[in-house]
Amino acid sequence: MRPWNRLSLRARVTLFSILFLAILITLYVAIESFFSVFKIVSELQGRIISLVVVLTGMILSSHWLAVIILKPVKRMSETAAGITATTLHKRLEIDQLHDELKKLGVVFNTMMDGLEHSFKQQARFVSAAAHELRTPLSILRTNLEVAGDGDGIDPSDWIDYRATTERTLSRLESLTEDLLLLADGTYDQTHSEHKVVELANILADAKSFMEPMAVKYGVTLHLIEPCDALVKGEESFLFLVFRNLLDNAIRYNRPNGNVTLQISQEDGRVVVRVSDTGKGVSPPSRELIFERFYRLDSSRARSHGGAGLGLSIVRHLLAIFQGTVELESSSESGSVFKVTLIQG
Repeated sequence: MRPWNRLSLRARVTLFSILFLAILITLYVAIESFFSVFKIVSELQGRIISLVVVLTGMILSSHWLAVIILKPVKRMSETAAGITATTLHKRLEIDQLHDELKKLGVVFNTMMDGLEHSFKQQARFVSAAAHELRTPLSILRTNLEVAGDGDGIDPSDWIDYRATTERTLSRLESLTEDLLLLADGTYDQTHSEHKVVELANILADAKSFMEPMAVKYGVTLHLIEPCDALVKGEESFLFLVFRNLLDNAIRYNRPNGNVTLQISQEDGRVVVRVSDTGKGVSPPSRELIFERFYRLDSSRARSHGGAGLGLSIVRHLLAIFQGTVELESSSESGSVFKVTLIQG
């Protein structure tokens, strides 16, 4: 890179200004000296003409300088104006920009990276949501069509149709609630971020709530004592967090498996570990499991009513109270999810 190109925009403008000023002063002195030597006009008229010429030169040089300075800004604005929802991949060319404009270009490109990621995530979310809704709606339509032909149905089959319809509606209701919870960004954190709740009661309620499902899957739930701890958060949201973690641990567990809840204090924070004896999570899937609608085993999760939203909801809710969730460890003998909360 040439030494001139290493200069910042401010340094270039300063050097241009000094250079133009020197040229204009020299021009003024030269014109005035010319009129003084050759006595073409009076001394006063010579000075006036010199000033007019110098002012004209200042105006023209200022305009030329402004065009040069604003040329990269114009290119940036034209590129930015051409970016639409279908051309979010476009970025500003910042390699040849000066320091000040380069910083602006980097900030703009970073913003566009986030915006493009958000649009892609939204598109995936809408596509996955439509796919999830299509299956139960198809089941309901089929049942309605069968019900329309009531003459060809055995009365004993009505019980099965009713049970299928009720399960499908329950799945639709659960899926709708999960989607609304993930889509709602209007929750006012100021009412809850300083609220202190007793974690032991929340864990006990979540364990009691999930007991019937655990019995159905042949899984035993354990809450390790002592479990007393005060944390900052919203009781109803924290209940959903541990309910979803337990739901996930039960669904992907082995027959006669175990799920354990254990509290500890680490670095001034409260940590809850949810351990299971399932088959574990493969390394490529360990971060993807927190994405919306992602499933480790699609056919198995779908057959058991899972929509792949549980861990997404957990991360979403914990973020409201500056909490975190991570897959601390995973192997063929089971997984451990670590929830970190602010101590109350």
